[in-house]
Amino acid sequence: MITYPTDTGQEKASSQVKASLQLSGVGKKYPLRGASACGDFWALKDINFEVKEREMVGIIGRNGAGKTSLLNIISGTLSPTEGSVIRKGKILGLFSLGVGFQDELTGRENIFLNGAILGAGKKELNDKISFIIEFSELGDFIDMPLGSYSQGMRLRLGFSVVTALDFDILVIDEILAVGDALFQNKCFQRLLDFKRQGKTIVITSQSLDLLGRLCDKVALIDHGKLLFFGSPEEGIGKYRLLLNTEKFSVGPINKSADLVTDTKKWADNIADWGKKFGSKEVVIDSVEFINRFGCRTNKINTLDNLKIRVSFTIRFKVENPHFGIAIFRNDGVYCYGPNTIFDRHTIPKLSPGKGYFMLDYRSLLLAPGEYKLSIAIWDKNETLAYDYHYGYYELTITGAGNNRKELLNMPFRVKAESVGQRFGRFFSGKKNKLNVNPDLLMNKSGQMRDADNIKLEYIKISGRDGSSKDVFMTNDNVGFAVGFADARFFNKNLCLWLGIYRDDGVYCQGVVVSLGRRKCHNIFFPRLSLLPGLYHVSIGVWDFSGNKFMMYHHRVYPLKIAFDRQDHGTVFLEHKWRWGAR
Repeated sequence: MITYPTDTGQEKASSQVKASLQLSGVGKKYPLRGASACGDFWALKDINFEVKEREMVGIIGRNGAGKTSLLNIISGTLSPTEGSVIRKGKILGLFSLGVGFQDELTGRENIFLNGAILGAGKKELNDKISFIIEFSELGDFIDMPLGSYSQGMRLRLGFSVVTALDFDILVIDEILAVGDALFQNKCFQRLLDFKRQGKTIVITSQSLDLLGRLCDKVALIDHGKLLFFGSPEEGIGKYRLLLNTEKFSVGPINKSADLVTDTKKWADNIADWGKKFGSKEVVIDSVEFINRFGCRTNKINTLDNLKIRVSFTIRFKVENPHFGIAIFRNDGVYCYGPNTIFDRHTIPKLSPGKGYFMLDYRSLLLAPGEYKLSIAIWDKNETLAYDYHYGYYELTITGAGNNRKELLNMPFRVKAESVGQRFGRFFSGKKNKLNVNPDLLMNKSGQMRDADNIKLEYIKISGRDGSSKDVFMTNDNVGFAVGFADARFFNKNLCLWLGIYRDDGVYCQGVVVSLGRRKCHNIFFPRLSLLPGLYHVSIGVWDFSGNKFMMYHHRVYPLKIAFDRQDHGTVFLEHKWRWGAR
Protein backbone atom coordinates (compact mmCIF):
# COMPACT_ATOMS: atom_id res chain seq x y z
CA MET A 1 0.00 0.00 0.00
CA ILE A 2 1.31 3.42 -0.86
CA THR A 3 0.19 7.00 -0.80
CA TYR A 4 1.11 9.49 -3.47
CA PRO A 5 0.96 13.25 -2.95
CA THR A 6 -0.81 15.62 -5.29
CA ASP A 7 1.15 16.54 -8.38
CA THR A 8 0.76 20.24 -7.58
CA GLY A 9 2.03 19.81 -4.05
CA GLN A 10 -0.67 22.20 -2.85
CA GLU A 11 -1.82 20.24 0.19
CA LYS A 12 -4.30 22.87 1.32
CA ALA A 13 -6.15 22.71 -1.98
CA SER A 14 -5.99 18.95 -2.46
CA SER A 15 -9.12 18.27 -0.45
CA GLN A 16 -11.02 20.62 -2.74
CA VAL A 17 -9.82 19.02 -5.97
CA LYS A 18 -12.13 16.29 -7.27
CA ALA A 19 -10.31 13.12 -8.25
CA SER A 20 -9.65 12.37 -11.90
CA LEU A 21 -7.07 10.41 -13.85
CA GLN A 22 -5.80 10.54 -17.43
CA LEU A 23 -3.36 8.20 -19.18
CA SER A 24 -1.87 9.21 -22.53
CA GLY A 25 0.33 6.87 -24.56
CA VAL A 26 1.56 5.05 -21.47
CA GLY A 27 4.08 2.29 -22.04
CA LYS A 28 6.44 0.30 -19.81
CA LYS A 29 9.52 -1.48 -21.08
CA TYR A 30 11.74 -3.95 -19.24
CA PRO A 31 15.16 -5.11 -20.52
CA LEU A 32 15.48 -8.84 -21.09
CA ARG A 33 18.57 -10.35 -19.52
CA GLY A 34 19.98 -13.84 -19.75
CA ALA A 35 22.02 -16.08 -21.99
CA SER A 36 19.16 -16.71 -24.40
CA ALA A 37 17.45 -13.30 -24.07
CA CYS A 38 18.08 -10.11 -25.90
CA GLY A 39 16.19 -6.89 -26.57
CA ASP A 40 13.33 -5.45 -24.53
CA PHE A 41 9.96 -6.60 -23.25
CA TRP A 42 7.04 -4.14 -23.39
CA ALA A 43 4.75 -4.96 -20.46
CA LEU A 44 2.48 -2.08 -21.53
CA LYS A 45 2.22 -0.24 -24.82
CA ASP A 46 0.20 2.83 -25.85
CA ILE A 47 -2.40 2.82 -23.04
CA ASN A 48 -4.91 5.67 -23.34
CA PHE A 49 -7.98 6.25 -21.18
CA GLU A 50 -9.48 8.70 -18.71
CA VAL A 51 -11.24 8.02 -15.43
CA LYS A 52 -13.71 10.75 -14.57
CA GLU A 53 -14.72 11.93 -11.14
CA ARG A 54 -17.07 9.58 -9.23
CA GLU A 55 -16.19 6.69 -11.56
CA MET A 56 -15.11 3.20 -10.60
CA VAL A 57 -13.10 1.52 -13.33
CA GLY A 58 -12.17 -2.17 -13.39
CA ILE A 59 -9.01 -3.48 -15.04
CA ILE A 60 -9.49 -6.97 -16.49
CA GLY A 61 -7.22 -9.35 -18.33
CA ARG A 62 -5.43 -12.65 -18.03
CA ASN A 63 -2.49 -13.26 -15.71
CA GLY A 64 0.55 -11.55 -17.16
CA ALA A 65 -1.52 -9.17 -19.27
CA GLY A 66 0.01 -6.11 -17.56
CA LYS A 67 -2.70 -5.24 -15.01
CA THR A 68 -0.39 -4.92 -12.00
CA SER A 69 2.18 -2.88 -13.92
CA LEU A 70 -0.60 -0.55 -15.00
CA LEU A 71 -1.88 -0.08 -11.46
CA ASN A 72 1.62 0.62 -10.17
CA ILE A 73 2.06 3.30 -12.82
CA ILE A 74 -1.32 4.82 -11.96
CA SER A 75 -0.49 4.88 -8.25
CA GLY A 76 2.96 6.36 -8.84
CA THR A 77 5.14 3.53 -7.51
CA LEU A 78 6.34 2.77 -11.05
CA SER A 79 7.34 5.26 -13.72
CA PRO A 80 6.24 4.74 -17.32
CA THR A 81 8.88 4.36 -20.00
CA GLU A 82 6.82 6.54 -22.28
CA GLY A 83 3.62 8.54 -22.11
CA SER A 84 2.15 10.53 -19.25
CA VAL A 85 -0.18 10.13 -16.30
CA ILE A 86 -2.16 13.10 -14.96
CA ARG A 87 -3.46 12.61 -11.45
CA LYS A 88 -5.61 15.04 -9.51
CA GLY A 89 -5.84 14.56 -5.78
CA LYS A 90 -4.28 12.29 -3.18
CA ILE A 91 -3.76 8.69 -4.28
CA LEU A 92 -3.92 5.68 -1.99
CA GLY A 93 -2.89 2.26 -3.26
CA LEU A 94 -3.92 -1.10 -1.78
CA PHE A 95 -1.50 -3.74 -3.02
CA SER A 96 -0.67 -5.69 0.14
CA LEU A 97 -2.97 -5.27 3.11
CA GLY A 98 -1.19 -4.83 6.41
CA VAL A 99 2.24 -3.87 5.12
CA GLY A 100 4.45 -2.98 8.07
CA PHE A 101 2.36 -4.83 10.66
CA GLN A 102 4.36 -6.10 13.64
CA ASP A 103 3.29 -9.30 15.43
CA GLU A 104 4.51 -8.21 18.86
CA LEU A 105 2.39 -5.04 18.81
CA THR A 106 -1.33 -4.97 19.57
CA GLY A 107 -3.91 -4.33 16.89
CA ARG A 108 -4.40 -0.80 18.23
CA GLU A 109 -0.66 -0.07 18.08
CA ASN A 110 -0.48 -1.47 14.58
CA ILE A 111 -3.18 0.96 13.45
CA PHE A 112 -0.85 3.86 14.24
CA LEU A 113 2.18 2.08 12.73
CA ASN A 114 0.40 1.14 9.52
CA GLY A 115 -1.26 4.53 9.24
CA ALA A 116 2.07 6.34 9.60
CA ILE A 117 3.58 4.20 6.84
CA LEU A 118 0.64 5.21 4.66
CA GLY A 119 1.33 8.87 5.31
CA ALA A 120 -1.36 9.63 7.88
CA GLY A 121 -0.65 11.97 10.78
CA LYS A 122 -1.21 11.11 14.43
CA LYS A 123 -4.16 13.51 14.71
CA GLU A 124 -5.91 11.95 11.71
CA LEU A 125 -5.42 8.48 13.18
CA ASN A 126 -6.63 9.56 16.63
CA ASP A 127 -9.73 11.06 15.05
CA LYS A 128 -10.50 7.87 13.14
CA ILE A 129 -9.37 5.08 15.44
CA SER A 130 -12.88 4.45 16.81
CA PHE A 131 -14.23 4.06 13.27
CA ILE A 132 -11.35 1.74 12.32
CA ILE A 133 -11.92 -0.52 15.31
CA GLU A 134 -15.69 -0.61 14.82
CA PHE A 135 -15.41 -1.32 11.09
CA SER A 136 -12.89 -4.14 11.65
CA GLU A 137 -15.30 -5.92 14.05
CA LEU A 138 -12.31 -7.16 16.07
CA GLY A 139 -13.80 -6.21 19.45
CA ASP A 140 -11.54 -7.01 22.41
CA PHE A 141 -8.95 -8.53 20.07
CA ILE A 142 -7.86 -5.00 19.16
CA ASP A 143 -5.73 -4.88 22.33
CA MET A 144 -4.18 -8.31 21.82
CA PRO A 145 -0.85 -8.92 20.03
CA LEU A 146 -1.15 -9.20 16.27
CA GLY A 147 0.64 -12.55 16.46
CA SER A 148 -2.56 -14.04 17.92
CA TYR A 149 -4.64 -12.92 14.89
CA SER A 150 -5.80 -15.21 12.12
CA GLN A 151 -5.09 -14.20 8.53
CA GLY A 152 -8.69 -13.09 8.14
CA MET A 153 -8.41 -10.83 11.19
CA ARG A 154 -5.22 -9.26 9.81
CA LEU A 155 -6.95 -8.56 6.52
CA ARG A 156 -9.89 -6.96 8.32
CA LEU A 157 -7.59 -4.66 10.24
CA GLY A 158 -5.55 -3.74 7.17
CA PHE A 159 -8.59 -2.90 5.04
CA SER A 160 -10.15 -0.93 7.90
CA VAL A 161 -7.04 1.23 8.30
CA VAL A 162 -6.59 1.95 4.60
CA THR A 163 -10.20 2.82 3.86
CA ALA A 164 -10.45 5.13 6.88
CA LEU A 165 -7.77 7.48 5.54
CA ASP A 166 -8.35 10.50 3.32
CA PHE A 167 -7.81 10.09 -0.41
CA ASP A 168 -9.20 11.18 -3.75
CA ILE A 169 -8.10 8.21 -5.88
CA LEU A 170 -8.05 4.64 -4.60
CA VAL A 171 -6.15 1.92 -6.51
CA ILE A 172 -6.85 -1.70 -5.53
CA ASP A 173 -5.06 -4.81 -6.78
CA GLU A 174 -6.67 -8.22 -6.13
CA ILE A 175 -6.88 -7.97 -2.36
CA LEU A 176 -10.60 -8.03 -1.64
CA ALA A 177 -10.74 -11.59 -0.27
CA VAL A 178 -11.10 -9.99 3.16
CA GLY A 179 -12.55 -12.31 5.83
CA ASP A 180 -15.90 -14.04 5.50
CA ALA A 181 -18.65 -13.33 2.98
CA LEU A 182 -20.46 -10.84 5.20
CA PHE A 183 -17.33 -8.76 5.83
CA GLN A 184 -16.48 -8.88 2.13
CA ASN A 185 -19.93 -7.49 1.41
CA LYS A 186 -19.29 -4.78 3.97
CA CYS A 187 -16.06 -3.90 2.14
CA PHE A 188 -17.90 -3.68 -1.18
CA GLN A 189 -20.46 -1.36 0.41
CA ARG A 190 -17.58 0.79 1.64
CA LEU A 191 -16.30 1.11 -1.92
CA LEU A 192 -19.77 2.13 -3.09
CA ASP A 193 -19.85 4.74 -0.34
CA PHE A 194 -16.56 6.16 -1.64
CA LYS A 195 -18.02 6.32 -5.11
CA ARG A 196 -21.07 8.24 -3.86
CA GLN A 197 -18.69 10.64 -2.07
CA GLY A 198 -17.10 11.53 -5.40
CA LYS A 199 -13.95 9.39 -5.06
CA THR A 200 -12.25 7.81 -8.06
CA ILE A 201 -11.55 4.07 -7.77
CA VAL A 202 -9.49 1.86 -10.04
CA ILE A 203 -9.69 -1.85 -9.22
CA THR A 204 -8.55 -5.15 -10.66
CA SER A 205 -10.06 -8.52 -9.82
CA GLN A 206 -10.57 -11.92 -11.40
CA SER A 207 -14.17 -11.78 -10.14
CA LEU A 208 -15.93 -10.56 -13.25
CA ASP A 209 -19.29 -10.60 -11.46
CA LEU A 210 -17.92 -8.23 -8.84
CA LEU A 211 -16.51 -5.83 -11.41
CA GLY A 212 -19.72 -5.94 -13.40
CA ARG A 213 -21.68 -5.04 -10.28
CA LEU A 214 -19.41 -2.29 -8.95
CA CYS A 215 -17.80 -0.60 -11.95
CA ASP A 216 -18.96 2.10 -14.35
CA LYS A 217 -16.38 1.09 -16.96
CA VAL A 218 -13.78 -1.59 -17.53
CA ALA A 219 -10.43 -1.59 -19.33
CA LEU A 220 -9.51 -4.88 -21.03
CA ILE A 221 -5.75 -5.42 -21.21
CA ASP A 222 -4.12 -8.23 -23.19
CA HIS A 223 -0.41 -8.65 -23.91
CA GLY A 224 0.15 -5.12 -22.61
CA LYS A 225 -2.32 -3.47 -25.01
CA LEU A 226 -5.66 -1.85 -24.34
CA LEU A 227 -8.26 -3.88 -26.27
CA PHE A 228 -11.37 -2.17 -24.91
CA PHE A 229 -12.45 0.66 -22.61
CA GLY A 230 -16.14 1.16 -21.95
CA SER A 231 -19.23 -0.43 -20.41
CA PRO A 232 -18.66 -3.38 -18.03
CA GLU A 233 -21.19 -5.60 -19.82
CA GLU A 234 -19.52 -5.22 -23.20
CA GLY A 235 -15.98 -5.37 -21.84
CA ILE A 236 -16.58 -8.48 -19.74
CA GLY A 237 -18.28 -10.10 -22.74
CA LYS A 238 -15.21 -9.43 -24.88
CA TYR A 239 -12.95 -10.82 -22.14
CA ARG A 240 -14.98 -14.02 -21.85
CA LEU A 241 -14.90 -14.40 -25.63
CA LEU A 242 -11.13 -13.97 -25.49
CA LEU A 243 -10.85 -16.69 -22.85
CA ASN A 244 -13.15 -19.06 -24.71
CA THR A 245 -11.16 -18.85 -27.92
CA GLU A 246 -8.27 -20.54 -26.11
CA LYS A 247 -10.29 -23.30 -24.45
CA PHE A 248 -10.43 -26.85 -25.79
CA SER A 249 -11.32 -30.27 -24.49
CA VAL A 250 -10.41 -33.82 -25.41
CA GLY A 251 -12.44 -36.98 -24.98
CA PRO A 252 -16.12 -37.96 -24.99
CA ILE A 253 -18.79 -35.62 -23.70
CA ASN A 254 -19.92 -36.41 -20.18
CA LYS A 255 -23.70 -36.35 -20.43
CA SER A 256 -24.08 -36.23 -16.64
CA ALA A 257 -21.92 -33.11 -16.34
CA ASP A 258 -25.02 -30.94 -15.97
CA LEU A 259 -26.22 -32.84 -12.89
CA VAL A 260 -25.64 -31.17 -9.54
CA THR A 261 -24.06 -33.65 -7.11
CA ASP A 262 -23.58 -31.51 -4.00
CA THR A 263 -25.01 -28.40 -2.38
CA LYS A 264 -24.17 -25.92 0.33
CA LYS A 265 -25.08 -27.57 3.63
CA TRP A 266 -24.24 -25.05 6.38
CA ALA A 267 -24.71 -21.35 7.15
CA ASP A 268 -21.56 -19.28 6.64
CA ASN A 269 -21.29 -17.83 10.14
CA ILE A 270 -24.16 -18.02 12.62
CA ALA A 271 -22.42 -15.41 14.81
CA ASP A 272 -23.54 -12.87 12.19
CA TRP A 273 -27.19 -13.87 12.34
CA GLY A 274 -29.45 -10.93 13.09
CA LYS A 275 -27.50 -8.48 10.92
CA LYS A 276 -28.72 -6.46 7.95
CA PHE A 277 -26.47 -5.29 5.15
CA GLY A 278 -26.62 -4.25 1.52
CA SER A 279 -26.10 -1.35 -0.87
CA LYS A 280 -29.73 -0.22 -0.30
CA GLU A 281 -30.83 0.54 -3.85
CA VAL A 282 -33.73 -1.68 -2.78
CA VAL A 283 -34.77 -1.87 0.88
CA ILE A 284 -36.84 -4.59 2.56
CA ASP A 285 -39.67 -2.92 4.51
CA SER A 286 -41.45 -5.86 6.13
CA VAL A 287 -41.65 -9.66 6.21
CA GLU A 288 -44.78 -11.66 7.02
CA PHE A 289 -45.23 -15.40 7.67
CA ILE A 290 -48.73 -16.57 6.71
CA ASN A 291 -50.15 -19.99 7.64
CA ARG A 292 -52.67 -22.11 5.74
CA PHE A 293 -55.57 -20.23 7.33
CA GLY A 294 -54.28 -16.87 6.11
CA CYS A 295 -53.17 -15.79 9.59
CA ARG A 296 -49.86 -14.02 10.24
CA THR A 297 -47.74 -16.09 12.60
CA ASN A 298 -44.20 -17.40 12.98
CA LYS A 299 -45.46 -20.76 14.30
CA ILE A 300 -46.27 -23.29 11.58
CA ASN A 301 -47.20 -26.98 11.92
CA THR A 302 -44.87 -29.45 10.27
CA LEU A 303 -46.08 -30.45 6.77
CA ASP A 304 -48.34 -27.37 6.62
CA ASN A 305 -48.38 -24.69 3.94
CA LEU A 306 -46.34 -21.51 4.57
CA LYS A 307 -46.36 -18.27 2.64
CA ILE A 308 -43.64 -15.66 3.16
CA ARG A 309 -44.50 -12.18 1.90
CA VAL A 310 -41.71 -9.60 1.62
CA SER A 311 -42.54 -5.93 0.99
CA PHE A 312 -39.82 -3.62 -0.28
CA THR A 313 -39.10 -0.12 -1.58
CA ILE A 314 -37.07 0.47 -4.75
CA ARG A 315 -35.06 3.65 -4.22
CA PHE A 316 -33.11 3.46 -7.48
CA LYS A 317 -33.70 1.48 -10.65
CA VAL A 318 -31.93 -1.88 -10.66
CA GLU A 319 -31.60 -4.40 -13.48
CA ASN A 320 -31.77 -8.20 -13.32
CA PRO A 321 -32.28 -8.55 -9.55
CA HIS A 322 -33.29 -11.77 -7.89
CA PHE A 323 -35.02 -12.75 -4.65
CA GLY A 324 -33.91 -15.39 -2.19
CA ILE A 325 -35.05 -16.94 1.09
CA ALA A 326 -33.00 -19.43 3.12
CA ILE A 327 -34.10 -21.57 6.08
CA PHE A 328 -31.56 -22.76 8.65
CA ARG A 329 -31.93 -24.85 11.75
CA ASN A 330 -30.79 -23.01 14.87
CA ASP A 331 -27.43 -24.82 14.86
CA GLY A 332 -26.64 -23.55 11.34
CA VAL A 333 -27.73 -26.60 9.32
CA TYR A 334 -28.88 -25.35 5.91
CA CYS A 335 -32.39 -26.69 5.30
CA TYR A 336 -33.39 -25.03 2.05
CA GLY A 337 -32.49 -21.87 0.15
CA PRO A 338 -34.33 -21.29 -3.13
CA ASN A 339 -34.00 -18.14 -5.18
CA THR A 340 -35.50 -16.87 -8.40
CA ILE A 341 -32.27 -17.51 -10.33
CA PHE A 342 -32.16 -21.18 -9.33
CA ASP A 343 -35.82 -21.45 -10.28
CA ARG A 344 -35.09 -19.92 -13.70
CA HIS A 345 -37.22 -16.81 -13.25
CA THR A 346 -36.12 -13.59 -14.95
CA ILE A 347 -36.81 -10.20 -13.39
CA PRO A 348 -35.60 -7.67 -16.00
CA LYS A 349 -35.70 -4.64 -13.72
CA LEU A 350 -37.20 -2.96 -10.68
CA SER A 351 -38.18 0.69 -11.13
CA PRO A 352 -38.48 3.16 -8.22
CA GLY A 353 -41.60 2.54 -6.18
CA LYS A 354 -43.12 -0.10 -3.90
CA GLY A 355 -43.07 -3.83 -4.55
CA TYR A 356 -43.41 -7.26 -2.98
CA PHE A 357 -42.48 -10.87 -3.54
CA MET A 358 -43.99 -13.99 -2.04
CA LEU A 359 -42.64 -17.51 -1.63
CA ASP A 360 -45.36 -20.12 -1.19
CA TYR A 361 -44.21 -23.44 0.30
CA ARG A 362 -46.71 -26.20 -0.44
CA SER A 363 -45.66 -28.32 2.56
CA LEU A 364 -42.89 -27.78 5.12
CA LEU A 365 -41.05 -31.10 5.28
CA LEU A 366 -39.11 -29.94 8.33
CA ALA A 367 -39.24 -31.57 11.75
CA PRO A 368 -40.53 -29.61 14.74
CA GLY A 369 -37.97 -27.18 16.12
CA GLU A 370 -36.56 -23.66 15.98
CA TYR A 371 -35.33 -22.18 12.70
CA LYS A 372 -33.81 -18.97 11.34
CA LEU A 373 -34.56 -17.38 7.98
CA SER A 374 -32.44 -15.15 5.77
CA ILE A 375 -34.20 -12.95 3.23
CA ALA A 376 -32.39 -11.07 0.47
CA ILE A 377 -32.73 -9.07 -2.70
CA TRP A 378 -29.58 -9.57 -4.78
CA ASP A 379 -28.02 -8.39 -7.98
CA LYS A 380 -27.99 -10.81 -10.91
CA ASN A 381 -24.82 -12.67 -9.95
CA GLU A 382 -25.23 -12.50 -6.16
CA THR A 383 -22.11 -10.39 -5.85
CA LEU A 384 -23.44 -7.63 -3.63
CA ALA A 385 -26.85 -7.62 -1.98
CA TYR A 386 -29.19 -4.69 -2.33
CA ASP A 387 -30.63 -5.70 1.03
CA TYR A 388 -29.84 -8.84 3.02
CA HIS A 389 -31.38 -9.75 6.37
CA TYR A 390 -29.07 -12.59 7.46
CA GLY A 391 -30.57 -15.15 9.85
CA TYR A 392 -32.82 -12.31 10.96
CA TYR A 393 -36.23 -13.96 11.28
CA GLU A 394 -37.35 -16.71 13.66
CA LEU A 395 -39.67 -19.54 12.69
CA THR A 396 -41.02 -22.23 15.00
CA ILE A 397 -42.23 -25.47 13.47
CA THR A 398 -44.65 -27.28 15.74
CA GLY A 399 -45.76 -30.90 15.94
CA ALA A 400 -45.04 -34.08 17.87
CA GLY A 401 -41.91 -34.05 20.00
CA ASN A 402 -38.56 -34.27 18.25
CA ASN A 403 -36.26 -35.63 20.94
CA ARG A 404 -34.28 -37.53 18.30
CA LYS A 405 -33.29 -34.18 16.78
CA GLU A 406 -34.37 -35.13 13.27
CA LEU A 407 -34.11 -32.44 10.63
CA LEU A 408 -36.82 -33.62 8.23
CA ASN A 409 -40.34 -34.99 8.14
CA MET A 410 -40.72 -36.51 4.68
CA PRO A 411 -43.88 -38.63 4.21
CA PHE A 412 -43.31 -42.38 3.84
CA ARG A 413 -45.32 -45.58 3.89
CA VAL A 414 -44.66 -49.15 4.96
CA LYS A 415 -45.66 -51.84 2.46
CA ALA A 416 -47.84 -54.82 3.35
CA GLU A 417 -49.04 -53.49 6.71
CA SER A 418 -52.51 -54.42 7.77
CA VAL A 419 -54.94 -51.72 8.81
CA GLY A 420 -54.39 -52.72 12.43
CA GLN A 421 -50.62 -52.49 12.05
CA ARG A 422 -50.91 -49.05 10.49
CA PHE A 423 -53.03 -47.79 13.37
CA GLY A 424 -50.67 -49.48 15.81
CA ARG A 425 -47.64 -47.80 14.21
CA PHE A 426 -49.45 -44.47 14.13
CA PHE A 427 -50.40 -44.47 17.81
CA SER A 428 -47.59 -46.48 19.42
CA GLY A 429 -45.07 -44.93 17.05
CA LYS A 430 -45.81 -41.47 18.42
CA LYS A 431 -44.75 -42.73 21.85
CA ASN A 432 -42.06 -45.26 20.94
CA LYS A 433 -40.47 -43.15 18.22
CA LEU A 434 -39.32 -40.67 20.83
CA ASN A 435 -37.65 -43.43 22.85
CA VAL A 436 -35.39 -44.70 20.09
CA ASN A 437 -32.08 -43.07 20.87
CA PRO A 438 -29.70 -42.82 17.86
CA ASP A 439 -27.30 -40.79 20.03
CA LEU A 440 -26.12 -44.12 21.44
CA LEU A 441 -24.49 -44.70 18.02
CA MET A 442 -22.81 -41.32 17.90
CA ASN A 443 -19.24 -42.69 17.82
CA LYS A 444 -20.02 -45.84 15.86
CA SER A 445 -20.19 -44.55 12.29
CA GLY A 446 -19.33 -47.27 9.80
CA GLN A 447 -19.62 -50.01 12.43
CA MET A 448 -21.81 -53.13 12.39
CA ARG A 449 -22.98 -55.27 15.27
CA ASP A 450 -25.32 -58.26 14.96
CA ALA A 451 -27.00 -60.13 17.82
CA ASP A 452 -26.81 -63.90 17.99
CA ASN A 453 -30.49 -64.32 17.16
CA ILE A 454 -31.01 -61.11 15.09
CA LYS A 455 -29.00 -61.01 11.89
CA LEU A 456 -29.48 -58.63 9.01
CA GLU A 457 -29.54 -60.60 5.78
CA TYR A 458 -29.81 -57.75 3.24
CA ILE A 459 -30.80 -54.15 2.58
CA LYS A 460 -31.79 -53.09 -0.88
CA ILE A 461 -32.27 -49.49 -1.96
CA SER A 462 -34.28 -49.27 -5.17
CA GLY A 463 -36.32 -47.01 -7.42
CA ARG A 464 -39.96 -47.16 -8.42
CA ASP A 465 -39.38 -50.12 -10.73
CA GLY A 466 -37.61 -52.11 -8.01
CA SER A 467 -34.15 -51.90 -9.58
CA SER A 468 -31.11 -50.82 -7.57
CA LYS A 469 -29.32 -47.60 -8.53
CA ASP A 470 -26.00 -45.95 -7.85
CA VAL A 471 -27.49 -42.46 -7.93
CA PHE A 472 -31.04 -41.26 -7.28
CA MET A 473 -32.52 -37.95 -8.30
CA THR A 474 -34.07 -35.49 -5.86
CA ASN A 475 -37.81 -36.30 -5.50
CA ASP A 476 -37.38 -39.86 -6.81
CA ASN A 477 -39.57 -42.64 -5.46
CA VAL A 478 -37.14 -44.60 -3.26
CA GLY A 479 -37.73 -47.87 -1.46
CA PHE A 480 -35.75 -49.55 1.32
CA ALA A 481 -36.16 -53.32 1.63
CA VAL A 482 -34.72 -54.74 4.86
CA GLY A 483 -34.49 -58.50 5.33
CA PHE A 484 -33.56 -60.55 8.40
CA ALA A 485 -32.32 -64.13 8.46
CA ASP A 486 -34.84 -65.25 11.07
CA ALA A 487 -37.93 -63.71 12.66
CA ARG A 488 -38.63 -66.36 15.31
CA PHE A 489 -37.07 -64.33 18.11
CA PHE A 490 -38.90 -61.08 17.35
CA ASN A 491 -41.27 -59.84 20.04
CA LYS A 492 -43.54 -56.86 20.70
CA ASN A 493 -40.75 -54.91 22.39
CA LEU A 494 -38.59 -54.85 19.27
CA CYS A 495 -38.81 -52.44 16.36
CA LEU A 496 -36.91 -51.76 13.16
CA TRP A 497 -35.25 -48.38 12.93
CA LEU A 498 -34.01 -46.95 9.63
CA GLY A 499 -32.07 -43.68 9.80
CA ILE A 500 -30.85 -41.39 7.01
CA TYR A 501 -27.79 -39.23 7.68
CA ARG A 502 -25.95 -36.61 5.70
CA ASP A 503 -22.32 -37.37 4.96
CA ASP A 504 -21.27 -34.87 7.65
CA GLY A 505 -23.28 -36.76 10.29
CA VAL A 506 -26.42 -34.59 10.44
CA TYR A 507 -29.40 -36.82 11.25
CA CYS A 508 -32.02 -36.22 8.57
CA GLN A 509 -34.87 -38.58 9.36
CA GLY A 510 -35.68 -41.90 10.96
CA VAL A 511 -38.44 -44.46 10.45
CA VAL A 512 -39.61 -46.81 13.22
CA VAL A 513 -41.59 -49.95 12.34
CA SER A 514 -42.81 -52.76 14.55
CA LEU A 515 -40.97 -55.97 13.64
CA GLY A 516 -43.89 -58.28 14.34
CA ARG A 517 -43.04 -61.69 12.87
CA ARG A 518 -42.00 -60.47 9.46
CA LYS A 519 -38.56 -61.21 8.07
CA CYS A 520 -38.81 -58.56 5.34
CA HIS A 521 -39.86 -54.93 5.73
CA ASN A 522 -40.39 -52.46 2.90
CA ILE A 523 -40.33 -48.71 3.52
CA PHE A 524 -41.16 -46.34 0.66
CA PHE A 525 -40.68 -42.61 0.26
CA PRO A 526 -42.99 -41.57 -2.63
CA ARG A 527 -40.80 -38.45 -3.02
CA LEU A 528 -37.42 -38.63 -1.34
CA SER A 529 -36.83 -34.87 -1.37
CA LEU A 530 -33.19 -34.87 -0.31
CA LEU A 531 -31.01 -32.38 -2.18
CA PRO A 532 -27.77 -33.48 -3.89
CA GLY A 533 -24.99 -35.01 -1.85
CA LEU A 534 -23.80 -38.22 -0.25
CA TYR A 535 -25.98 -39.69 2.49
CA HIS A 536 -25.67 -42.82 4.61
CA VAL A 537 -28.37 -45.21 5.79
CA SER A 538 -28.40 -46.88 9.20
CA ILE A 539 -30.35 -50.00 10.19
CA GLY A 540 -31.00 -51.02 13.78
CA VAL A 541 -33.26 -53.15 15.95
CA TRP A 542 -34.31 -51.29 19.08
CA ASP A 543 -35.46 -52.94 22.30
CA PHE A 544 -37.99 -50.72 24.09
CA SER A 545 -37.85 -52.76 27.30
CA GLY A 546 -34.09 -52.35 27.61
CA ASN A 547 -33.76 -48.98 25.83
CA LYS A 548 -30.92 -50.25 23.70
CA PHE A 549 -30.00 -51.42 20.22
CA MET A 550 -29.97 -55.19 19.89
CA MET A 551 -28.16 -54.86 16.54
CA TYR A 552 -27.05 -52.01 14.30
CA HIS A 553 -25.32 -51.23 11.02
CA HIS A 554 -24.65 -47.53 11.52
CA ARG A 555 -24.12 -45.24 8.52
CA VAL A 556 -22.89 -48.18 6.48
CA TYR A 557 -25.03 -48.01 3.33
CA PRO A 558 -24.33 -45.10 0.92
CA LEU A 559 -27.14 -43.18 -0.77
CA LYS A 560 -26.13 -40.74 -3.51
CA ILE A 561 -28.49 -37.99 -4.62
CA ALA A 562 -28.19 -35.72 -7.69
CA PHE A 563 -30.42 -33.06 -9.21
CA ASP A 564 -30.80 -31.39 -12.59
CA ARG A 565 -30.75 -27.90 -11.10
CA GLN A 566 -28.86 -25.82 -8.56
CA ASP A 567 -30.16 -25.45 -5.01
CA HIS A 568 -28.87 -24.89 -1.48
CA GLY A 569 -29.59 -26.96 1.61
CA THR A 570 -30.69 -30.46 2.52
CA VAL A 571 -34.30 -30.88 1.38
CA PHE A 572 -36.28 -29.67 -1.61
CA LEU A 573 -39.48 -27.92 -0.55
CA GLU A 574 -42.02 -27.59 -3.33
CA HIS A 575 -42.77 -23.89 -3.84
CA LYS A 576 -43.78 -21.12 -6.20
CA TRP A 577 -42.88 -17.43 -6.49
CA ARG A 578 -45.00 -14.35 -7.04
CA TRP A 579 -43.95 -10.71 -7.23
CA GLY A 580 -45.28 -7.35 -8.35
CA ALA A 581 -46.04 -3.76 -7.42
CA ARG A 582 -47.92 -2.75 -4.29
